[in-house]
Amino acid sequence: MISLTDSNFLIDGRPITILSGEVHYFRLPKHAWRPTLEALKATGMNTVSTYIPWLIHEEIEGQYDFSGKQHAENDLISFIELVQAMDLYLIARPGPFVMAELKNEGIPYWVREKYPEAISRTWNAQSVMTGTLDYSHPGFQQETRHWFQKVSGVLKPYLQPNGGPIIGVQLDNEVGMLSWVSNSPDITPTTSRLFANWLVNNYGDQLPMVYPKAIVDPIQALGLMAKPTDDYVLQLEYDLGYFNRIRFKDYINNLIDAAKSAGLSDVPYFINVHGTDQERGETFPIGISQLYDLFQLKDVLIGTDIYFGDFTMMSATHLYTLNRFMQAVDGHWPLSTLEFNASSGNNTDHVPLETDASALALKTRLQVAQGTKVINNYLFRGGYNRKLAVPVNDGNSRVGIHGWRHGFGSLLNPEGVPASSLPTIKDVTQKLNHLQTLMGDLRADNLPIKVGFYPDLFMTESVYPNSQLAQAQADNQAINRAQRPWNSLLRALLATKLNYDAYDIQSQSLDINKVPVLIMATGKAMPELCQKKLVAYVKAGGRLILTGELPIQNLVGQPATQLIDYLGVRPEPVKTERWDYFPTIIGENFLEGVPEVRVTFLQSFAVTNGTVFWRELMTRQPVGAFIRRDHGEAAILGADWRFEPMFYLKLLAHFGIKPQFELLPRQSQILVLATGGCFGNFIHILNTDNSETQFKISDLTGSLFNDQWIHVPAKDGLILPTDVQYFDWQLDFATVELSAIDKQQLVFDVHHVDSVIQLTITDGQFLPSQAAWAEIKGETMSIHPKAVGRLVVERQGQIVYSN
Repeated sequence: MISLTDSNFLIDGRPITILSGEVHYFRLPKHAWRPTLEALKATGMNTVSTYIPWLIHEEIEGQYDFSGKQHAENDLISFIELVQAMDLYLIARPGPFVMAELKNEGIPYWVREKYPEAISRTWNAQSVMTGTLDYSHPGFQQETRHWFQKVSGVLKPYLQPNGGPIIGVQLDNEVGMLSWVSNSPDITPTTSRLFANWLVNNYGDQLPMVYPKAIVDPIQALGLMAKPTDDYVLQLEYDLGYFNRIRFKDYINNLIDAAKSAGLSDVPYFINVHGTDQERGETFPIGISQLYDLFQLKDVLIGTDIYFGDFTMMSATHLYTLNRFMQAVDGHWPLSTLEFNASSGNNTDHVPLETDASALALKTRLQVAQGTKVINNYLFRGGYNRKLAVPVNDGNSRVGIHGWRHGFGSLLNPEGVPASSLPTIKDVTQKLNHLQTLMGDLRADNLPIKVGFYPDLFMTESVYPNSQLAQAQADNQAINRAQRPWNSLLRALLATKLNYDAYDIQSQSLDINKVPVLIMATGKAMPELCQKKLVAYVKAGGRLILTGELPIQNLVGQPATQLIDYLGVRPEPVKTERWDYFPTIIGENFLEGVPEVRVTFLQSFAVTNGTVFWRELMTRQPVGAFIRRDHGEAAILGADWRFEPMFYLKLLAHFGIKPQFELLPRQSQILVLATGGCFGNFIHILNTDNSETQFKISDLTGSLFNDQWIHVPAKDGLILPTDVQYFDWQLDFATVELSAIDKQQLVFDVHHVDSVIQLTITDGQFLPSQAAWAEIKGETMSIHPKAVGRLVVERQGQIVYSN
């Protein structure tokens, strides 16, 4: 039986972290299946994930092959049975869209040929370079239902509640992604009819006042959608965003209905959100916004697709933040990552993509530290793309876009050769697998700082390319909502151990008891409802930090000044750096004596009854100020102080917030996160730097680890236990990683001899050992390793010894 809570994935009532690797059976010869799964299991993974492509199994309409009659590698049934025989779990991903670097995104060619009107057109009636199909087209939906009926018949006997290995089924893949990345909204006769009906239902008699032409039939709607003019382009983009949220939810509901009617039920349905771009995450909330309505669905676990490169403070900030945004909108279910880019590149297929071998392990550690319970490494092993049964004149006529060989960042290349990152991820995954019972229910513990998330501010997946007005607004939103704050303010907060959370203020009220301090990134445009919520928050006693350009209009270009009116500020035009202009600010009051700082932008403002702490150097106009209103207070940051962690320490201290952890000496390149579970707590330390470091650490209650030094290797991490009670063990703390535990022994990985393991043992004794020595004070036993490597602490009755 599979069940979910807000922080746990449970199998038969037992919390577990799903550690998975993607294996495409259809790209591997059958004789390679077993050694591939053996390698996956040896890596410490407990689950296999695989796409089940419609293109592969019904390449010719009506001719299904799930048993390998047409192509041996199509034998899905044997693959599932092998997974079960090897005591692994399985995540099944039957589409209908699977992408998976397949042509037509895994949709059979005959579907496109049979329903050409389902092939989307877009702005200015242009064709779409990604060749997207309209999810809403009745013919496509009918064929999808037939596909689900067939594939569900294969999968149903192997669901976990039926005694099989399948613990989840993914519905489609990256819904809305193709139209977003190509800036090509689906504009077909079907969508124009649905959009026309939506507009009429939404606006009623007010429709002629909103648009210059009343929408009374699909033909007019088609023209309105395809070639908007500036007098309604912003309104159209806004309405399209809301319409598509509903449309995507309807599509997924249809898939759920098709799956359930075919008997594919009693396991979670997975959906994945896309959005990382060029190894950055600032665009990821666009994907959350597109699928925002799906978060209301029951029995649906919505996970992330994460494609970052090297692990740096910047990429760590992006990964951390998008996870917090996901948890903010989907707090009912645990975090999950359905595609987590594996390896250190593309196994020489794309040499420029090579990244540091430590990156995957560090990113995995960060996921665990944030409470992620499903991690699917994409791809575990590469493979080969066979020829299409019906040839096409596309240059190679193979099923995949990469040609014959398909590596795509796999931990094992198509020939089975491991990538350089395999040893590091194996080390981490094996530990996590061995500690499943101890760590399976961990949840993240952060400070009461919330970063405000308003999904409508990220509703920029469709921007009319022929409108300078639309492009200017989209650019303004992009730079203010994430590009500036994520790369400076939020990075500085993590560097100073001010570990923040996020809060969805669009669907929830702002309760000062839940959100004592709120950070809100603002731009020129902000919805009236958002502004009103921020005003009410400050009135009630909230402490608000505004960063970015101050809002003066809503998202459709109409004046909206509720927030600045309430705060009593009048913003001046934004100034940005140029080759001949260097915006510079100077501090005063609590920043008195801080040298002038050149910044990338600034926005000065006139303010009444405010305490100014930043001024523009040349004009002396206020750029930053504290403003008290009613029971609350706001801090306006009209500039970006680049990467200056100490400023943000002082800023948050003004609101009574201290860092979650303090390191001596200070280490801005180190992340320190906390998790807790029913068996104890863990401190997660990640070193983003290329050099080994050491420090002592304390939290809000005082010194940790008995004031011992913590040693962290370069580009590596530690998961350190504190106050762990498991079986008869009471592990007070360890400054080395625990890699295994059972009733008789503890196993540690010792990286430095200056490490300590402290146990509480009543009347304990420690036998002389070549591996460690011990200090015993009352019931406290401190064990000190004599060498690096594996240290085993064993127990027989009250006697403890190590080897």
